[in-house]
Amino acid sequence: MVGIIGLGNEGFALYSYLANHKIPLVAYTTNPTNLSIKRINSRGKVEGSFELNVSQDLREILKQEIIFITTVTTVYEDIANKIVQVREIDLSKKMFVLFSGKLGGVLVFNKILKNNGINTTIVETDAIFAARKIYDDTVWIRGIKKWNLMITNLDYWGSNKSLEVYDIVRELLPDINLEIADNFIQRGLNDFGAMAHATISLVNLSNIDSKRDMLFYIDGVTENTVILIDKVYQEFNQVAKKFSTYVLHPIELLDRYYGTDKTNLYRAIKGVSNYKYTRMPDSIHNRFLYEDVLNTLFPLTLLAKTVNVEVPICQSIVNIMCSLLSIDPFVKGRTLQKMGLEELPKV
Repeated sequence: MVGIIGLGNEGFALYSYLANHKIPLVAYTTNPTNLSIKRINSRGKVEGSFELNVSQDLREILKQEIIFITTVTTVYEDIANKIVQVREIDLSKKMFVLFSGKLGGVLVFNKILKNNGINTTIVETDAIFAARKIYDDTVWIRGIKKWNLMITNLDYWGSNKSLEVYDIVRELLPDINLEIADNFIQRGLNDFGAMAHATISLVNLSNIDSKRDMLFYIDGVTENTVILIDKVYQEFNQVAKKFSTYVLHPIELLDRYYGTDKTNLYRAIKGVSNYKYTRMPDSIHNRFLYEDVLNTLFPLTLLAKTVNVEVPICQSIVNIMCSLLSIDPFVKGRTLQKMGLEELPKV
């Protein structure tokens, strides 16, 4: 049986996907609405109705051999700290799968567990599903990424492709081409959302503040917007190269994710079918900004400083967005210390 911690959009989508593949499941939730749901109804890329097995006892989920974490990445520390309080279960035999991670999520999770005397296996990949709940018990899975990268806490500086954990994750997600990243930096930076979410939001601040009913990628992206996204990509790749890896161009990322028009980046974004449904947020206090700024762009700027790479566009986005959100990124964001990277290898 597989455990799932987190029953938001991504948790509902993952539950539906795994249940559709006949995998026994139990999910952790403290949400009264989720606790009252008997079945999850899935629409779109996964069609079906699946019995929902839930528990508000974290121990029931931690008894399982494989546990997916599908929460937003900004609560990873809270989740890890809850997990380490469960002392009656031997967590060294478990495998945790972070279903997003951003830049260095696997390291944040690993550090908290290790600091509490727990040495176990943690693997990180991306959030695979583009999904939204349309009712309390119904999820619409608009898209499933066909490709992504993985890395673990066991080989985060230089991947070991012979690790059994990689085969186990592939077996659970057979429809996705999961490749092994060179290191955690390649895994974290090959993320189109991290390149685009905050960038598009910054360009559309007036539309967000005015609560205009628009489509995020279709109405919110112009040919000038893609120039900024491409600049962000270039800064990502400059840092990655310093750590002996590389980042795919966003056109290639989108094509590997969903398939699209590869003529240019503008047409590539417009050509992603499920992007035609993503609406513009009505507040700057949303995960498009909060998560990607604090857990990818900000730690990127810190890593860039350690290897003497200038990332002025990313740094500007972090400065502007954290000012607007009234957030100190050194407090709320993902620092090198939180990732256990006080000392970096020589590059």
